Amino acid sequence: MKLRYKFTLYISFLLLLVICGVSYTIYVAQKNLLTQQLSVMRTQTLRSFVSICTQSVKLNNKQQINDSINLLINTYRPSVVYAGFVDKSNEKIYISRDQNKNIDSEFMRRIVKTNIDFTEKYMSYSGEEIFEAVTPIMVNNSNEGTFVIGFSQSQMNKQINDGISKMTHQIKIVSIIAIILAIILANFLGYTFAKPLRMLNAAAGAISNGNLDVEVNFKSSDEIGTLFTTFNKMAKQIKELDSMKDSFVSSVSHELRSPLSAIDGYCDLLIDGIEKNFSQEQQLKGLRIIKQATIRLTSFINNILDLAKIKANKLEIKKKTTDIKDVVAEIVTLYKPLSLQQKKTIDYIATEEIPKVLIDADKIKQVITNLVSNAMKFTKENGKILIKLLPNSPGYGNEYIEVWVQDDGIGIPKEQVDLVFEKFYQVQEGEFKRPKGTGLGLTIVFEMVKLHNGYVWAESDIGKGTTFKFTLPK
Repeated sequence: MKLRYKFTLYISFLLLLVICGVSYTIYVAQKNLLTQQLSVMRTQTLRSFVSICTQSVKLNNKQQINDSINLLINTYRPSVVYAGFVDKSNEKIYISRDQNKNIDSEFMRRIVKTNIDFTEKYMSYSGEEIFEAVTPIMVNNSNEGTFVIGFSQSQMNKQINDGISKMTHQIKIVSIIAIILAIILANFLGYTFAKPLRMLNAAAGAISNGNLDVEVNFKSSDEIGTLFTTFNKMAKQIKELDSMKDSFVSSVSHELRSPLSAIDGYCDLLIDGIEKNFSQEQQLKGLRIIKQATIRLTSFINNILDLAKIKANKLEIKKKTTDIKDVVAEIVTLYKPLSLQQKKTIDYIATEEIPKVLIDADKIKQVITNLVSNAMKFTKENGKILIKLLPNSPGYGNEYIEVWVQDDGIGIPKEQVDLVFEKFYQVQEGEFKRPKGTGLGLTIVFEMVKLHNGYVWAESDIGKGTTFKFTLPK
């Protein structure tokens, strides 16, 4: 079933339940109200008539009593069935609603003198339910007679049922109109909700079919509008990720092809050199280039393997107390020949006595190596790479040491500084447009430092250079 029809069905069913509940509540309340109103009216009628009869008894005016009873019957017919008065000498004044001798004889017998107030319900011979009220007329603490009035309980019930019937009819009309309007409104709302979902579904289908240039135009200030904004951001990120993937594949091809070509070429050169008696210096040069290419390949493959282990939470960190100055000195020594070859300089300084830290020396060596390698790529000739060690972190406090890898290269645009640690991300402006690596080195740096409970970030100015900083707990 389509969402639109489901929505219409659910809303209509819910409204029907609400209408039934409200209708029942109104029915009960209206019935109680009508019953109470008629009971109050009956009580007020009785009190008013007793008051008139009392005054008439005091004046010994039986004609006034008769007139009052007659007025009562005519005014409240058919609700009042009969009324009568019996004085202390048992003389009766009696008038009935129907003036039927058979019925009158039944009711006449009920006009008897009494000293107490009481009410009684009984069924007449004709099958009508009667509510009878009996009240003695007291004058100066003397019983001067008794007033008896018989109300039709059946008539009262009929009035209640008629009132409820009219109300029920009105409720039915209002309910039918409400249900029709609800179905129309629910159908419209279902269509309103389903339309953007169909748009999203079509856009998602287009993305799944390989069309990444998808943007859904839907303006709304509610949650659906937020959903569309999020979807468009997601689509943009998917497109960027696809672009990063293509760039990664291109970079991987370059990273593999270049050292393998160098190894293959110099192996052939060394083989030929055996026959042609190349000098030891020529052969040594070839072996060094093969060694550099091997190191480059090993570093690249280790990065990929480490990233896979990090993603699977299987990378083991084996910490031990280490003098980080020794780690940095080893890396500087390793890069000295390459820096001289590229006409660049590399060095390190420690501002004060640097405490030993609990780290996995190999992993931190990989972190600094990746940062130095990155600095070497983007530093021009005669440029300088400096590794700086601080005994305390200015930003994170005395519980951390801080390591800087600083270069005076081309820098990173400010809007891209926070993105360089993302997988496969490569800066795509200015001189960065040519591929330089796979975009995995800084991701490895971020994850390795995170595994050591440290923090890493970058600060950069275009044309002035970049400084990568990270902290390690003491």
